[in-house]
Amino acid sequence: MKRAIVVGVLGLLMFLAGVKFGVSYFSDVARSEGNQLSTGDFDIGISRDGERFYDDYKLFSFDNLRPGEGRTAEFYIKNRGDYPVSSVVMVFNITDIENGALSKAEALVDKTPDTGELSKYLIITDFRVSQGGDEKVLSDYIGKSLRELNMSELQIFSGSLPKNGVLKVTLTVQLSPSAGNDCLTDTSKINIMITARQ
Repeated sequence: MKRAIVVGVLGLLMFLAGVKFGVSYFSDVARSEGNQLSTGDFDIGISRDGERFYDDYKLFSFDNLRPGEGRTAEFYIKNRGDYPVSSVVMVFNITDIENGALSKAEALVDKTPDTGELSKYLIITDFRVSQGGDEKVLSDYIGKSLRELNMSELQIFSGSLPKNGVLKVTLTVQLSPSAGNDCLTDTSKINIMITARQ
């Protein structure tokens, strides 16, 4: 019995000690689950008609140019990404080739029968970019040959092209009136790389 009294007193003391030292039976929990950070897409596409846009697409092909004759290519660049585009740069990568054996007229003057000469006679006569109602003439490149601009970064747009915004590019190239027989039957293969920057 003494033992039961001692145990009871000790239990009461422990209970009172717990109450005295501030043990509380209230509690609460807050949680935040599934938090994340992500990035959007940065993407441009090109098109001939402004309808469907592609990552890789042939924009123009002009044949049988005569000296003094010009041709105009119009194409479109669309911001298909989630961020505004602040800058668009174009680079021409040009390869001049001879199309087969030299013609009789070409053989008389062409000193490089393995290399074409056409790009030095292809002169830009008009180069402009439109966004909405605003149009900018790229006068720094007008009057230059494609060979002069080969592998150069051409700044064609700076500003803010929003998501789904479209640029219209107009490029007119003329075969120089001074083009001679050395570029007969030549071809200039023109690869264009268009780079957008945020």
